[in-house]
Amino acid sequence: MKTSITAAVAAALLLAATAGQASTITAWTFENLAQAVNNTPAASTGTGSASALGMDGYATPQVGVNTDDVLAGVAADTGTNKIANTSNIWRIRAQNSANTANGWSSLAPIGTQGAQFLTSTAGYTGIKVTFDWYATNQGEAKLQFEYTTDGVNWINTSLSGGAGTGVSFLTNSASANTVKGAYVNIGTAGQNWVTGLYATITDPNAANDANFGFRLVNAATGTDNVSAKGTALNNNSGNWRFDNVVVSGTLASTPVPLPASAWLMGSGVLGLVALSRRRKA
Repeated sequence: MKTSITAAVAAALLLAATAGQASTITAWTFENLAQAVNNTPAASTGTGSASALGMDGYATPQVGVNTDDVLAGVAADTGTNKIANTSNIWRIRAQNSANTANGWSSLAPIGTQGAQFLTSTAGYTGIKVTFDWYATNQGEAKLQFEYTTDGVNWINTSLSGGAGTGVSFLTNSASANTVKGAYVNIGTAGQNWVTGLYATITDPNAANDANFGFRLVNAATGTDNVSAKGTALNNNSGNWRFDNVVVSGTLASTPVPLPASAWLMGSGVLGLVALSRRRKA
């Protein structure tokens, strides 16, 4: 009986200690994966799914097939901010047998090309998503973040972070060729790693949600769709790469019912601690 009471008190104290602390729900660091073609990379922490969007629908100049891959970052792949990433990263693109179909196209409607991540946030509140993003010189310069709470409808929301990376945080309400809402622009320096971008999801429906997901997708189309060098998208080269994609949240605290004797023991322990401190004073 004494053992069970002590265990119950320990459980209550552990719950109190961990309540309110943010922790990783699901992450994709890609370090757990072989460097090879991988259209659906497995999570490195937790469970979830990742996939690319819109790579096999447009002639660039031919229509290709989805050929995303995990590869090692290269120290020389830096722009003006000189941030390098030499760990495993995930590249989004298409290919065909002649290597003439990279998939990225200015003909793609807004929000239809990029990457999608799905995971459950059951048991968690205060949902936050962080990630690192890289665009090659001819990769699309404008990215938007969307999330879903039902797996069907997608909601645009703003991003923060990326300190020292040269990224701009913008909001569009005018051009029909750019998302009506928040997006980021990597600028015109080309091939910069934008690290530590994050979205804080304040929507209460995103908490404790088995259908939570998010997309990192093109924020522009047509003439608004420019490259990371600030030129018109050439529609035959360029790609996006991602790393350290993390969904975190605060573990929801649920009161643990304990027998009255357990609460009495806990109170007694606290009383003894208080008495000991008074004697030492």
